[in-house]
Amino acid sequence: MKRTDKLFILTLLLVIPLKIGFSRQIAIAHQQQKATREIEFIPTEVETKTDPRITNSDNPETNTTVDTESVDPYETLVKADFLYQQGDREAAEELYRKVKAPFESHQNTMFPDPINNAENLSTEIQTQWEEAKKAADKNDNLEMLQEFVAQHPEFVPGHLLLAKTLQKNKKEKEALQVLEKAASLLPDSAEIVEVHVKALKKEKDYLKASIAARQFVLVNPESPEAEKFQEIADENFDKFQNNIKGQMLGKGIFGTAIRVGSCALLGNCDVVGIAVGEAIKMGSLMLQGESGLGSRAAESYKKKLSLVEDEEVVEYVTKMGNSIAELTGRDDFEYEFYVVRDNSLNAFVFPGGKVFVNTGAILNTNSEAELAGIIAHEVAHAVLSHSFQRIVTNNLYDSAGNIISDVLKTDIPIGNIVSNLISLQYSRSNERQADIIGTRVLATAGYAADGLRNFMVTVDEKYESKGSLSFLSTHPASDDRVKYLEQLIEHNGYNRYAFEGVEKHREIQEKLKSKME
Repeated sequence: MKRTDKLFILTLLLVIPLKIGFSRQIAIAHQQQKATREIEFIPTEVETKTDPRITNSDNPETNTTVDTESVDPYETLVKADFLYQQGDREAAEELYRKVKAPFESHQNTMFPDPINNAENLSTEIQTQWEEAKKAADKNDNLEMLQEFVAQHPEFVPGHLLLAKTLQKNKKEKEALQVLEKAASLLPDSAEIVEVHVKALKKEKDYLKASIAARQFVLVNPESPEAEKFQEIADENFDKFQNNIKGQMLGKGIFGTAIRVGSCALLGNCDVVGIAVGEAIKMGSLMLQGESGLGSRAAESYKKKLSLVEDEEVVEYVTKMGNSIAELTGRDDFEYEFYVVRDNSLNAFVFPGGKVFVNTGAILNTNSEAELAGIIAHEVAHAVLSHSFQRIVTNNLYDSAGNIISDVLKTDIPIGNIVSNLISLQYSRSNERQADIIGTRVLATAGYAADGLRNFMVTVDEKYESKGSLSFLSTHPASDDRVKYLEQLIEHNGYNRYAFEGVEKHREIQEKLKSKME
């Protein structure tokens, strides 16, 4: 048997057992979660800490300027949080508005409402549309159509025609890029997502097709199409799994792979027992799904870290994380939250919801809502299987030879997996998806919906002139990220004037500082 076939056998053995479980009971159904936190308001004389994102502003209700000398942002937020937790949301909002500046006024260009019918366009734009269609149909000239789509991204048929024309010209990769961008821009459009999933399915990229369908369910849990897309997500993952299994059976190697005593697999009776035995260990790990793999990777990585073990600090982060995680609908995950003694402003997640938060993230955020925004973003990456997808493409396939070498050393290659997870960048598309879902879950959990947005403002203000930031090294930012987060919040009507959690957050910060001195 050729060595390439041997590599293929073990690679497939690693992938077969995977099965992603996913519950449709989405975050939005848990609105009662909002009022569960308790906070005791005890007025204290605390030195006011300047908050770079919470400022006095014109009061939108009275159009009068707030007296900056009479308003202490920190104390005002403490009082507002207390009122919010007591159920007096109207009085709380009045206080929040005193210290939270309104977003800059800008047109919603990043989350437009989809237009599906040309009749809903103006007469002038309808004429442009007809001309773009004719040019694309007669001459395969896409320049006019591409310009039309760029100028009118809200028009769904424009994206679909551009993708269809590219497919007709055998430019499937470019067509997929058009559809992915369209799905990111118009996440509420079932029509675009359905065409995107079909295109991925045609390319036999069943894993991505499953993730694309699942994203629609998470973003639009109340849509009448949600159940259909959940079925599509499950169906495509089954195809992904069955496709791998079918290849193994087609080569007649499935039985061979599980006979540990056989010398046929690698042609070396001295090592085959070790090699296949270790492969089966990895296979049994995969049987546990993303959580099992994530647990193994987390256990390996924790050995290299200095973890904070203070019960109050760990409980603070864990309680916050669980309040977010339980709203995501991934009941197959076993979420775990760790605090890493590291001053860099960063957080990261392993498959199955193993979240690591640096002390730098706690110390450099201005509120619990900001920190919760970071955690919600990381949890969203896990829920959408972004980290798992990186493992599949960077360890199981591209690095199949390396895995076999490690197996022959009787060591499952968890180290390679961990290295890839903590060093590889997410794509900008992945980041946008995590921002959208993270912000939705943050708002549903009862936190101020602009927590993640405010964190990004903090990053800009604290690190703009200080070189690279570890969070941005693996979570690439875009110039308009704050702007599109603002548009996301306004477009969906998420509540900015909700729980900020400044008092407890300050206490945890002070405790961490004292322990790290």
